[in-house]
Amino acid sequence: MEIKLASHEHSMQYHCFHETDDILCDKCSKKICGAAYACLSCQLWLHESCAKALEHLPREITHPLHSQHHLILDWSGITNEFICDICLKISSGTNYVCCRCDFELDLVCAFSAHDDQQAMKKKERSSADRDKQIIQHYCHRDPLVLYKHSSKEGNDSNCSWCDKPLTGIFYGCKGCRFFLHEFCTNKIPKTLNHPFHPSHPLRLHFVDSNTNCNACTQLIRQRTASTYSYCCQECNFNLDFDCAKLFPTLKHECHDHYLTYFGLNNFKDKIIKYYLECNTCHELCLDSLYRCVQCDLNLHLKCVPIPPIAEHGYHTCHQLVLENSIKEDDFGEYYCDICEEERDPTHQVYYCKKCTYITHIQCVLNKDKTSAGKVSSSAPESIDSEAFVEKEMEEFGTIDDHLQQTLVRPLIHEHPLKFCEATEKFEHQYCRACRLTLSGPGYICEECPLYIHGYYLHDKCSHLPSEIQHPLHSHHGLNLYTRPPHMVDFIICDECGDISPGFIYLCEECDFKLDVKCAMRAVPKSELSTLKEAERETELFHFSHKHKLLFCNFRDPTYKRQCSFCRLQIFGPTYYCFRCGWVLHESCLKLPQVMQVPIHPQHILALSYARYGFCHACALKLLSAGYSYSCEECYLSFHITCADSLRRALKRDSHMHDLYYFGTEFQRFFAMYSDFIDIFAGYFCSHCGEICSGQAFYRCLECHINFHLECVTLPQTVKSKNHVHHLIFKDSFIEDDLGEYYCDACEKERHPNDHIYYCEECQGLFVTHIECVLLKVNL
Repeated sequence: MEIKLASHEHSMQYHCFHETDDILCDKCSKKICGAAYACLSCQLWLHESCAKALEHLPREITHPLHSQHHLILDWSGITNEFICDICLKISSGTNYVCCRCDFELDLVCAFSAHDDQQAMKKKERSSADRDKQIIQHYCHRDPLVLYKHSSKEGNDSNCSWCDKPLTGIFYGCKGCRFFLHEFCTNKIPKTLNHPFHPSHPLRLHFVDSNTNCNACTQLIRQRTASTYSYCCQECNFNLDFDCAKLFPTLKHECHDHYLTYFGLNNFKDKIIKYYLECNTCHELCLDSLYRCVQCDLNLHLKCVPIPPIAEHGYHTCHQLVLENSIKEDDFGEYYCDICEEERDPTHQVYYCKKCTYITHIQCVLNKDKTSAGKVSSSAPESIDSEAFVEKEMEEFGTIDDHLQQTLVRPLIHEHPLKFCEATEKFEHQYCRACRLTLSGPGYICEECPLYIHGYYLHDKCSHLPSEIQHPLHSHHGLNLYTRPPHMVDFIICDECGDISPGFIYLCEECDFKLDVKCAMRAVPKSELSTLKEAERETELFHFSHKHKLLFCNFRDPTYKRQCSFCRLQIFGPTYYCFRCGWVLHESCLKLPQVMQVPIHPQHILALSYARYGFCHACALKLLSAGYSYSCEECYLSFHITCADSLRRALKRDSHMHDLYYFGTEFQRFFAMYSDFIDIFAGYFCSHCGEICSGQAFYRCLECHINFHLECVTLPQTVKSKNHVHHLIFKDSFIEDDLGEYYCDACEKERHPNDHIYYCEECQGLFVTHIECVLLKVNL
């Protein structure tokens, strides 16, 4: 009994699993016990119900509302929430995704009629402001994505500015849990005159990780990791995004200044709150408190004191009782019956139960009853955004600061940048924008820590325009982003294919992306390409991975990744999965699932995940996070690099057993192994006793001994029956720049940096492996 999924290349066989089997379903991530389907070659397991739910879903579709890219079925994220880009609803489970641009559809929208979707899209985005699904808001470092509120349980969140529940259309950063109503995006002031710090205005600014909020005393980055805060740099006074919305409201005879109410919801870290001590009784403040931020004064409500029963002239029929919190209904909006302004339902209030009369504490106790009725506990009013844009543009430029130029440009960087000339100490530093080596004049941020490589910009990169028109995408403008959207580490440039963790230019509507070097190039790169580039697949499925892999070039010098197969450093042509970070060398993509080697002719070796053990060829440990070739019957395992070295055996009179060539790829592997796994690992020549590591050598797997190539006594000139001329021994040979090189004897691929025999008279038109030509030669 078997089932064939439309999204999987192999048929899945019916199995019965026991409770002791530690197997999880690849769709729902729950343990499998009982009947299930399995693909043993791919190590894929599905509950019977999960398999039947996926049976007829195609692996790949083309959708009319996203015709530029294919959409891939993703059924492995049952617990992960996503936003459907047509209906904008938050959902979870099986969906279709674009592996290039983060476009996602739920199953309903993926297969509903095209006309219905167009009507839905037009209805949901009737406003011109909604044409942009991604915005870069000035109060948050990460791009904000357009969402539609869903009533699905567990998705209820509040707007990060007005603290009201999210409804309708809103923008958000799901990774930071930062959301803004669409109508709140233009209400947040960029500068604020706040009573907590009346001497200077506070400006939106990104602070370092060790900065505390002067109001709640908590670490600002701990509360809002990517959200800007209100700061006075002159006085080192800082307010996090939430505390900036608090205001002192209670005037009491116990203190000269107005006091501010702090409830439990004003402290995201409850442990930090418990460190606050009341200045009157010197006990910890374990509940709500009043605080004077200017004086750093804390008071329990009972120590102010706030009387448990009070009277007010606006409600003379009954006394008012102090209550912890009151929600008179479920409408979500709650008001004070004295000042008639909105109140926080989690705060303590004065309450008349008989009349359902509810008031702020300050509205009852403040001596000035007239002004008390006008005191607001809601968010501050917004400042005219257009007026501030003009002010902000005036700040963009250089100013002289004691003969040293300073650049202030918030769009580029949150801190002021100091002018500098690149010297020898910048030798290994790279521009944050274009990712090229620093040279000539530039700017450095003295506030960003050096242990994360600091923050450096070329002078020309510090003045990049915020928007450009580019001939490769002439129908829309491209906007400057200092970090990639969609919470990814880098993007793939649509012009050159390079990965770019630096600045990018992006068309939000088409998701067209250019890195800085391509965006600023006067003439686009020539359309001519090599034969290999023309034939190369830009996206593909691979047997080792369930998601689609995209072609890209890893050339950024600071971005280090290891191949998921061989564990060697990634640099150059690569295939990458944006969904989960799976990455393969282009050469590893061609590795066969099974292979046979002369050292073990009785069984085939299968490519599988390496868990433990040693390589039978080099005697080094298997890499626990990589793959290896293994014989399950004989329990033999080989590193991928070592298995490739075993394809051809060399027989010499100087040794009784076959010898195997360990060349360039093994030396790369060994360098990585000795650096990160075993610094004492080494190989020595059995003939001369000198070290073999760092150069090509031959190894006998039966005797576990090694020989330098010169110690094997390879002839410098040979005569082969496969060619008319004598062949000359050479350490390497690259005949062209096509990127693929073959042995002319066995017609199999060879490594261009390995030792070979070649015909000098034919100018390298005949090149062979050493082993291929020394099988039967005439010296």
